[in-house]
Amino acid sequence: MNATFEDRLLAELKAEVVRRAAEAGPVTVVPRRVVTPRRVGVALAACGAAAAVAVVLPGSGTTSAFAVETHPDGTVTFTLQDVALSGPQQQDLIRKLTDAGVYTQVNKVPAGQRCALPGNLRPGDVIVGVDPGPGAPADTGKGPMEWHRTLHRGDTVRIDNGVRHSVVYTFIRGKASPCRLEPID
Repeated sequence: MNATFEDRLLAELKAEVVRRAAEAGPVTVVPRRVVTPRRVGVALAACGAAAAVAVVLPGSGTTSAFAVETHPDGTVTFTLQDVALSGPQQQDLIRKLTDAGVYTQVNKVPAGQRCALPGNLRPGDVIVGVDPGPGAPADTGKGPMEWHRTLHRGDTVRIDNGVRHSVVYTFIRGKASPCRLEPID
């Protein structure tokens, strides 16, 4: 059988590898240490930084974006600390308001439009907010925003989710009619 150039070259290379391995002698593998003083120091520094943040900002990771509190007289106190609720947070809010006897209405509002406001609104019945989105600075220099609203069983909280993370909360006395879209002026 005629061997090609490539076959002869491969056989020669294999022989060379075997010859060099025999000349080098046995190979000793030195195990690498997993735990080193430097790695322990970095881990301790990270734990210390986390503990310092927890002391300086107590409860910062446990603050709720909203609260719903029912009272014996039939009123419901709704506190909103963050207008930009995630989908699961909005679902949790809807469940808590419904359990308290308050109707909810959630609308997806297309660009250039809004839900028409009912005529029987009082001061403070509309909260408009915009989620700045990921990467935006959280501190605006104005301090934390928080809204409180006292509702009655049978009132409606309408949440209009718009484009570009805009959210409008409207507090309506009684049961609200469905959203009637109108162009934004």
